[in-house]
Amino acid sequence: MFFYSTNNSIESIKLIKSYSSISLYNKYAFQLSQFNFKNKVLSNSVVYKFENNSYRLISRNFFIELVNKFWKETIFLSVSDSAKDIYIEKLKSDGLSIYSNDYKNFLCYFSKALINDRIHITSDFIDSNKIKPLNNIYTKYIWKKGFNFSLPTKNSYFCSLFTKKHIFNSTHQLSKYLSINKFPIFTVINNLNQIILSESSNEILVTKNLVDHLYNIYSKYFLSNMTNQIKYQALFFISSNDAKEYQKYIKYKNSFIANNHLVNLFITRLDVYYYLMKMRMKTVDFRLIPDLEELGNLVSQYQHYKNIKFHKNQYFEKQCFQGQPIYFIEPVLARNKNNGKIELIQYIYNNDTNSINSKYTAIFMNYKTSLLAWQKFKQQMFNYHLPNKPNLLVYNLEQFIKQYEKNPDLSLKNLLFVPSVESYFYLKNQINLSNKCNCIQKFVNKSSYLKIFSQRIVWSLTSRQPINW
Repeated sequence: MFFYSTNNSIESIKLIKSYSSISLYNKYAFQLSQFNFKNKVLSNSVVYKFENNSYRLISRNFFIELVNKFWKETIFLSVSDSAKDIYIEKLKSDGLSIYSNDYKNFLCYFSKALINDRIHITSDFIDSNKIKPLNNIYTKYIWKKGFNFSLPTKNSYFCSLFTKKHIFNSTHQLSKYLSINKFPIFTVINNLNQIILSESSNEILVTKNLVDHLYNIYSKYFLSNMTNQIKYQALFFISSNDAKEYQKYIKYKNSFIANNHLVNLFITRLDVYYYLMKMRMKTVDFRLIPDLEELGNLVSQYQHYKNIKFHKNQYFEKQCFQGQPIYFIEPVLARNKNNGKIELIQYIYNNDTNSINSKYTAIFMNYKTSLLAWQKFKQQMFNYHLPNKPNLLVYNLEQFIKQYEKNPDLSLKNLLFVPSVESYFYLKNQINLSNKCNCIQKFVNKSSYLKIFSQRIVWSLTSRQPINW
C-alpha cells in the first residue's frame, strides 16, 4: 500500500478525472492510519478534514507537483486491513480510480530508484503515542530525484582520505597472522588469471540515464557503502569440491567455454580473501562459501552428539548454522597411569619442523579431521586415560576473525587453521601435478631449442650460400 506526500502529512491522491473538490462524508469513520489504496496510486490531491467532519480531495498546486516530480517525494507504506478496504470501495463508488498503466509506470520508476539507492527509509516521523491507539505503523521513505544527491557521509571513501580511517593497524596485524597460517581457500579464474565475477541482474536489466550514472559515481566516492550498490560478486570456497562444482556450473551455463583451460581452479590463502574484503570496492562483494557438506553434516548429525558444544555467541537452530564451522578441542580431565593423579590435559599441535613457536592451538574446519588429530594425540599421550572422542567447541570462522579484529590485544600468533583431509590431498595432488608439468615444460622448451638448432644446421648445409658467407 502506497501513500504519497511532500511533507510529514499525506498529500497525494491521483485522479483520472479532474475533480477539484469532492466531499466524502463521515459515513465510514476513518483516521489517518485507515487509508489503504491497495496498489492504487493517488498523487495529485490532498485529503483534508473540515470542521463538519467531512473529507474533501483538494488538488495540489503546480509548484508542489513540480517538486514531487523532479526533486523529492515522500512515500508511506503500511499493511492492509478491513477498514481500508471499505474506504477503497468508497472511492470506487464515487468514481475515483486510475489507469493501470499509471500504476505500472510508477512501479517501474519506483523499482529503478530502489536499485539505484535513491530511496531512503526514515523512522523519526512516527509518534509513539499515536501508534498505540491506532495499532498500526507506517514506514516513511524519502525518494530523492534528479540532482537531489545526499550529503557526503563520514565513512565515505573521500572523507577517509583526510581522516586516514582507511588504514587500520589492527587489520594489517590480523592479515599478517593469517598469512603466516597459509590456510588454503579456492576460487575460479579465467585463462588470464582473473577471478570470475558474477554480475547482478540489476546491471543487465535496468537501463540508466545520465543522472543515474552521475549519482553512481558520486555515491562511490562520497557516500558510505550500501548493499544495493553491489554489482558483482566473487566467490571463495573453503572446500575444493564446492569450488569444482562452481567451475562445472560456469561451464554448463556458458556453452562457449569448450576449452578446459578457460576456467580453472585457483588456490589462494585466507589472508588474500581478507585483504580483498577490506578493500573499498563498493561494487564488488567478496563472499566466503563454507564447506557445504560439512555444514550439512553438522546440522543433521553432529549437533546431536554429546561431545559437541556450541559457542555462546554462535547462532544456530535445528536446521541452520551461521558461517563456516570451526572446531576447538577443549581441555579434558584425565588420570595419569603412572601416579594415578587427575590432570587437565590440553590439546596442543606440535610442529617439529619449526623450532620457534612449535606449539599451536589447532582450529579444525572438519569434524572428522579433529577426530583423526585426537587419535594421534591419544597415541602420543599413552600415559593418560583419554576418552575416545574429544570434547569439541563449535564456532564460526567469520565471527572468530571479527573477534580478533575488534580486539587488537588478542593474537592469532599461536593459532593454526587446519584444513579438511580432502583439501589436503587435493593440494598435494596439485603440487605433484605442477612439478610434473614443470618438468614436461622444461623438456618441451629444450626439445624446441634442439629442433630449431638442427633445422638451422640442415638449412645451412642444403641451401645455397653467398660467396662471402
